[in-house]
Amino acid sequence: MADPELPRVSVLMITKDRRPWLAEALKSIEALDYPREKLEIVVVETTNAPLAPPGVVYVVWPPDERGYGVARNVSVQASTGEILAFTDDDCVVDRGWLRELVAPMLQYPDVAGVGGAVLPWDATLLGQCEHVLGYPGGGLPYIHRAGGNLVETRQLNTANCAYRRGALLAAGGFEPRAVRGGEDYLLVRAVARRARCLFNPRAVVYHRSRGSLRRLFARFFNFGRGQIEMLGFIDERRQFARDMARTSLVLKYLGLLIVLVLIRANPLWLGVGGAAHYAYLVLSHRYITRYISRRDVLWAAPAVRFVSDLGMDCGRVWGLIEWITGGSRA
Repeated sequence: MADPELPRVSVLMITKDRRPWLAEALKSIEALDYPREKLEIVVVETTNAPLAPPGVVYVVWPPDERGYGVARNVSVQASTGEILAFTDDDCVVDRGWLRELVAPMLQYPDVAGVGGAVLPWDATLLGQCEHVLGYPGGGLPYIHRAGGNLVETRQLNTANCAYRRGALLAAGGFEPRAVRGGEDYLLVRAVARRARCLFNPRAVVYHRSRGSLRRLFARFFNFGRGQIEMLGFIDERRQFARDMARTSLVLKYLGLLIVLVLIRANPLWLGVGGAAHYAYLVLSHRYITRYISRRDVLWAAPAVRFVSDLGMDCGRVWGLIEWITGGSRA
């Protein structure tokens, strides 16, 4: 692709209290194979002690409870590019990342958004398991389904995606009421009603694992609270609630327990059911051996999924309690 054909792109990032990680992310963006005169970097930092990185449009955002959706809209307002690309401060981008996000939009005028692959930055067991499970969006399940090709999608994650500015604004931008996350899910849902979105496995970023199962549980606990929060303002609440019920780990095991009680079976069968579920998850992920040679990842991934699913369900229950009692949003 000749440089004169390339559009002006703004790379947008929000951050809080992770300046060493932010510095690494910005260093990778500065090294992109993209004309620097057509590249703008916007950083919105939530802080009381601002420190502007060199060479970026820097916006200070005071600590508050307005959340991710509002902060991302601030980054959009501060940008000037016709294409808006997003990544996170715990990622580093591949040198060809931006060209691979932009190319499908130049090739197909009806494409409004493009997402890319998210690979693990480190080789820890937890980091590899998160990649296998698709955390964050763009992980191995997405790469496997794409088979090296551009494929249509309705799931773009702000760790690695880009939108046409006009399409993003026409969709209303990021939902400001999405305080705890989910703003990227709601945006692509709105954009995909009007235009196509694609996944390009060649647009690669590398994501840093947060480092512990406790942190993973806490992250998904917050996601679960965010899902209940979204029930208060999204359309199609019934479908969204059905999807939550369908993916609930606790409801699956509660249902099995009720069946065992009704047929007066030995409660130990609950353990048998858990073992069968674990075996099913191992078998469903066996395709990963084509990409990852480590067998421990195959066997550990279901346990990591159990922790994340349990965290999500606990967050949903907590969110419901807050909703019913009018509890704090903090």
